[in-house]
Amino acid sequence: MHGGPPLAELLDGCAILEGEQLTTAFGHLSVALEDRTVLVSGNMGPGLVQGPEDFLHVSLDGTLLEGEPRLIPGELAVHLGLLRAGWASVARFHGPAVLAWGSLNRPLPATIGLAMFCGAAVPCYDTPRNLTRIAEGEALAAHADGGPAVILRGFGAATAGRSIREAVTRAWMLEQGARATLAAAAAGRPAAYDDEATAPFLAADGPAAAQIERLWHYLRRKHTASAAA
Repeated sequence: MHGGPPLAELLDGCAILEGEQLTTAFGHLSVALEDRTVLVSGNMGPGLVQGPEDFLHVSLDGTLLEGEPRLIPGELAVHLGLLRAGWASVARFHGPAVLAWGSLNRPLPATIGLAMFCGAAVPCYDTPRNLTRIAEGEALAAHADGGPAVILRGFGAATAGRSIREAVTRAWMLEQGARATLAAAAAGRPAAYDDEATAPFLAADGPAAAQIERLWHYLRRKHTASAAA
């Protein structure tokens, strides 16, 4: 199994997703390696991921290259669809606020600053079940339309990034955005930011990149035993 920095960050990312109550027995985290193969956490839930043996090494077409076949996530196709679309890492999670918003079956507007890291409006993909086929993962990625986040009606969400850090922190920020929008909607219609306002928060070289690093280090220190890298 591939080791080194990607594996270390995957382990930290799994601890963060679980620690922030974004995952339970359901949810997983993946990264595309330099050779365009993929490491993805197994189907036991991020909170039970402890080491290399809990990850699968797969190709972008879903072929198992290394690891326990019984650990292959049922929704591997979600990861592969977004990774094949060009993203480097994907977090699949089921935060309570994202689940609640998904039941409305409409895009989630960016109503607070944290939500702007996921774009002006996160699309909602209408599905009656888990997405398990490669073609379904590709359809989900197409619905995301190049954006870094997509909500699945009734089935949580997926966030993507140019790194594991981006994918994981975006999961946290999407959940905060859904929570704030649901709360504000009880009093009225919350104002939303547009594409022009959110563009700097999505740019690889924009000022928001430093904020993602800041959040990653906060969450990592909060939920992992490792020190201050």
